[in-house]
Amino acid sequence: MKQVAAMRHISITDYRDDSAVRRLLVLAASPADEQGLEELLDECQALNVLASFTQSGNICALAAYRHGDKYSLCLEYLAVLPEHQQQGLAHGLLKALRKRHGKSIWATTDKDAIEFYGAIGCMISKSAEDWRWPGTTRYLCTLPYPPLLRSQPEEDPGYEAVGGQLTRGNIRIEEPQAHWASDFANLAALISSALGPLALAVEHTGSTSVVGLPAKPIIDITLLVPDANDESTYVAALQQAGLVFWHREPGWYAHRMFKPSIESGLSDANIHIFSAGSPEYLRMMIFREHLRHNSVDRDAYAAVKRQAAAQIAATDGEDALVMDYNRIKEPFILDLHRRIFTD
Repeated sequence: MKQVAAMRHISITDYRDDSAVRRLLVLAASPADEQGLEELLDECQALNVLASFTQSGNICALAAYRHGDKYSLCLEYLAVLPEHQQQGLAHGLLKALRKRHGKSIWATTDKDAIEFYGAIGCMISKSAEDWRWPGTTRYLCTLPYPPLLRSQPEEDPGYEAVGGQLTRGNIRIEEPQAHWASDFANLAALISSALGPLALAVEHTGSTSVVGLPAKPIIDITLLVPDANDESTYVAALQQAGLVFWHREPGWYAHRMFKPSIESGLSDANIHIFSAGSPEYLRMMIFREHLRHNSVDRDAYAAVKRQAAAQIAATDGEDALVMDYNRIKEPFILDLHRRIFTD
């Protein structure tokens, strides 16, 4: 087995004619021809590149990436030379980047790489088509940075009502409904059609996404876009699709929320928008998957939800706020988070 001596950042400008770098980029992106490779090298000159070196000083693997927000970085290209594969080099590069920057890592890829990303602990969602690889099903793979899952932003969320407002009324919990899955599918298709490649992931989250779990009859959807703070890229398209920009919370993971308009005829839903790599998206997904597969915690959470709804109904009745219902559930949720968000 060939031994790797070190990892260090390089400038593609300095290694543009390096045969190993050129081979690695061909492996990573499959450029159509020599001109395509030169354009790929031009693109990588603007990226950060971490490379693995052999003991003889030759590059054998690389990861080209860019920073997203303060919570994540985007992996654009990752490759290992064939003669150095099966040595853990790709995983080693990602672990080094995650530790060095204290961020989660996200990438879009095709199905050929799903096994690798799943094996190293990535959360995987179906993603939008990438213009660089037309006609190919793509997936969003996100490698969590556990300390971010166990903490919350310290800044003010900066809540700002846009087209909606806090509403009061009965907190009603329904037993599981078979149509919740199709309600989500219809909304997801609408969102994906409206945003195209900007919809990096559209996931069914919240209690209606867990079979067997009672819930408020409102579909929770988590939508990931490249930059949730850049409203110019997605707000108009969602509004044209019949969704209302409800509120924004820039200080809480750049969160935005939309809801279907009454006139749209769509199922009631909360559509939560975050940037790719968001710790909150990862929390929602890991929490969902845990409840789907752990019947003990699922039943315990169901009991807490029923108790919280009954308690808030007894004290506030028609004047209840969802945030007060959520506060009653919070100790259970935080305790479960502590158990499942591990290193």
